[in-house]
Amino acid sequence: MSSNQAPGSAALTYPHYGLSVVACHWPVPAEFPQFCSCGSLHCRTPARHPIGALSPADATRDPSQLSRWWLAHPAANLAAFTDTTRIGVIELHHPELVHPANPGHLMRLLNGHYADLCPIIHAGPGRMQFLVQPGEPGAHHSQLETDPTDPFASDNPAVAMLAPDTLFLLPPSRQMSGERVRWMRRLRHASRLPAAKPLLDVLADFIETGALNDLRILLAT
Repeated sequence: MSSNQAPGSAALTYPHYGLSVVACHWPVPAEFPQFCSCGSLHCRTPARHPIGALSPADATRDPSQLSRWWLAHPAANLAAFTDTTRIGVIELHHPELVHPANPGHLMRLLNGHYADLCPIIHAGPGRMQFLVQPGEPGAHHSQLETDPTDPFASDNPAVAMLAPDTLFLLPPSRQMSGERVRWMRRLRHASRLPAAKPLLDVLADFIETGALNDLRILLAT
């Protein structure tokens, strides 16, 4: 699952790790992305929504279907959906994570406070996504009252468990910035994800205590 891997090749790899995949729109033009491939100038979720009428129910591990999608759309982004039992995603948004070196410092901070290793996706400047096993309903932190298509649109630090049936991009998908989504800690198998609540508590504590604000200090030392 290299960040330089072709999208179609990556899509055929993910079923071996227990993930069902769906084909999504992508940024265009490739050299200088400005628009979503869906063609709408007012797309609310550019380069991160399924192609055509595809829905969470269409996500699949079937290599034949995956091959058909990427033969038809070689540049398509790839994504999975959260659910209520197997795949959950905790998203952390913090302005200190924008600096290229700071996500690595956050991972070292996590290693000192959290024992379970979970897959981590670098989802763009200031954003990290942690793949976990969904927990009990209501065990969420810092849900924000903002645009429902992007609950992390604010510049304020926030951590939240994404709702079931929420789409999340998989590496090596491309964002509108042209940057590729990438793994910071790779997925071993979707059946071996850690429970959500302990990590939610740790990340919420980092925000409440200001521990993540110290990343600039760590960077300077």
